Amino acid sequence: MDRRSFIKLSALAAGSMLFPTQAARAAANRRSLTQTAPIELLPSNVLRPWLGKAFWGNRLQDWRLNAGKIECIRGDRGFEMRTVSILTRQLNDAPKPARIKAKVSNLTPTKAGFCGFLLGAGADQLDYRASALIQRASGKNGGFMAVINDKGELSFRDFSDTNKPLAFEKVVRTNTVNIGQLHDREIILDCHIDPVSNNNFDVRLVAIDSKTNKELGFIVRTGVPGSELLGGVMLLSSMPSKQSGARWAFEDIQSGGEKLSQFDDRGLGPVIGCMHSLNKSVLKLSAQFMPVADNEYRNVTLDYRQSSNSEWQSTDSQIEPGYVIQFRVEGWDNTQQYDYRVVSHENGKAAVLYQGQILKDPGQSKPLSIALYSCLVATNLSLDIEHYKTRLKQEKLLGRFGPENILFPHTELVDNCDSHEPDMYVFCGDQYYEATPTQVWRGRPDSHLDMLYRWYLWYWTFRDSIRNKPSILLADDHDVLQGNLWGVGGRDPVVLEGEKRTEEDGGYMETKALVKMVYRMQHGHNPDAYDPTPIDHDIPVTYGAFVYGGVSFALVEDRKFKSRRNININPLHTQGELLGHRQEQFLRAWADMDKGLPKVCIASSIWGSPQTKSNLEPLLDYDSNGYPPDGRTRAVKLIKDAGAVVICGDQHLPMMAKQGLDTFDDGPLFFAGPAAAAFWQRWFEGLGKLDNQFNNDPNTGNFTDIFGNKMRVLAVANPKVTYDDFKQQTNNSWSNFLADRSLKSEGYGIVKVDHKAQQFEFECWEWNADPSKGKQFPGWPYIHKFEQA
Repeated sequence: MDRRSFIKLSALAAGSMLFPTQAARAAANRRSLTQTAPIELLPSNVLRPWLGKAFWGNRLQDWRLNAGKIECIRGDRGFEMRTVSILTRQLNDAPKPARIKAKVSNLTPTKAGFCGFLLGAGADQLDYRASALIQRASGKNGGFMAVINDKGELSFRDFSDTNKPLAFEKVVRTNTVNIGQLHDREIILDCHIDPVSNNNFDVRLVAIDSKTNKELGFIVRTGVPGSELLGGVMLLSSMPSKQSGARWAFEDIQSGGEKLSQFDDRGLGPVIGCMHSLNKSVLKLSAQFMPVADNEYRNVTLDYRQSSNSEWQSTDSQIEPGYVIQFRVEGWDNTQQYDYRVVSHENGKAAVLYQGQILKDPGQSKPLSIALYSCLVATNLSLDIEHYKTRLKQEKLLGRFGPENILFPHTELVDNCDSHEPDMYVFCGDQYYEATPTQVWRGRPDSHLDMLYRWYLWYWTFRDSIRNKPSILLADDHDVLQGNLWGVGGRDPVVLEGEKRTEEDGGYMETKALVKMVYRMQHGHNPDAYDPTPIDHDIPVTYGAFVYGGVSFALVEDRKFKSRRNININPLHTQGELLGHRQEQFLRAWADMDKGLPKVCIASSIWGSPQTKSNLEPLLDYDSNGYPPDGRTRAVKLIKDAGAVVICGDQHLPMMAKQGLDTFDDGPLFFAGPAAAAFWQRWFEGLGKLDNQFNNDPNTGNFTDIFGNKMRVLAVANPKVTYDDFKQQTNNSWSNFLADRSLKSEGYGIVKVDHKAQQFEFECWEWNADPSKGKQFPGWPYIHKFEQA
């Protein structure tokens, strides 16, 4: 039966219920205005979490590609609206037709739920990558659904309701069609978007029997404003609200029409990006793959050539757990610029998967500019939270799908930092957090996929920045899915029978396979370790020295060997390890390396605890690296002996401070850069009461932390709400979570090592400050002569 005959029969049978208006009748009789073509040809011989270049699944552990089908594998209660963003397609503002269709089936035929398309995701108010995260609970800019349920009912449902985010109410209540229980039938859902007049559109959802190609029913939503048809297009699989239920599969996904823009360059994978470091004559480069199948990309090479030379050289390696390939090349000429490419050799065919450049080491020909990042959330509040609330009266209520909540991909932050044209990038920890953009997923069989989901968001954010520039990474506690980490050399604690292990017991909480995966992905490209001997459980280390840009660097891991907290002893008298014997031995050796070069130590966190509560009372925080004080003091003295400065992050509290030994300022200078985007807040409020203030700043001066460590604070950028105000409004809550970014001091650091002027220049920028005309945080820039180090 052809379409027009079916329409006539359906109209006679259903009457006004199916066609309640003249506009609906006209829409129903309209021929297809555009053809479709496959969005991506998906392989039929693989099983993998990566869905394809054109598709981003929310979450990574909720979807898989199985024999050419995109299958949802999460049907548990609390996981409504599992989505897959079609990255390469976006609804534009053209008064033209569009069409999206797919073959769908219920993988759990006895269970209830619905599937289909989400239209207008992000409402063109978000970067396409931010729109790709839309999932679970509805909110402004969420769009609307065109779906079929397990009973065969076609409907349009709202996904923009802020007050009832899990209601998914029907947009047109009277315009529904039921084609009968689906069971195990495969149905083609064909969604037509047809322009009518005055920038309005008719949206038709047609159900077709995939075996006979006969239409089974359709619905029409007429007069849809063009403003509702802007933004992303997503596939969706959902169970009923607050129930467990059906899981759905999609295949043969097609699109067409001029209203649907095609951006093939937005595809992601199989390589999401590369990181590299250059240390004299050794290049190390890692290629991060999406989670591909075991039978894919088994023959991959790194090809490289001098940019002026057409002859490629190659080295090969294999994908390791974490879907990363590590390459190491000795005999590198660091005075020359090279092109590089990652090439797959499958079935006798070579395919370039990713490419970039390795720039020559600038040496001392120019000031070396270093970008300093740490602590990056993808969203201010989790997308899984049903209702958003504020904690402070001056705090803005965030929109779930607005740029004030979905910070990823941090475009303004990254663009502003990149405008400084850094020569290298340092990321000193907490590249992601466990609670954003989705709920915490620790201690589960698929926790590694959840970690990868967050890691890929980090990579997606920075991959263009670091494609052609060296980068150094330190993984910190949140990177291994812990709120705090006392690593104790990887040793597992002794836990008494019947007691539950906690982070405070020390060691790594997640599986050692996951921990090693994190370090492999984040550290694999770092320069060679000073002593590569793994710690317990064969967990690798990355601490070591390297030279770049005429600067001698030390990289230390200041939580991997740290002693667990001891709350049974007065904080002033606690003892233990901060860096551990091995790293202390390394720093002693580093003091004698690279004579005549300026020295910079890269660490995760400041070696002190410059935090205050009310009225300058020091805050007790064993997570800070003021603990243990004897280990901290040994580390500070080693840096002083090396004549180095230290750059770090972690505390979400931008600061310049001299860490003291016998006096307040007889030790090395530390620059703790701001959090790029974080939720936990800390304060250092001097209140004008400290001795030896710097530049008449009331929040600077000599300070002794709760562990007895002396320091002189030279500059600090506190949150834009005081500690007392925050605690009063939150009823003295233990939690320092704050969502509204306008009340926080977040951004990035720039460190310039000026060989000609013989000085370090430390810059501290707010994320949205235009470097060409904006100002830095008060107290910066800070100049420090080499001779003062």
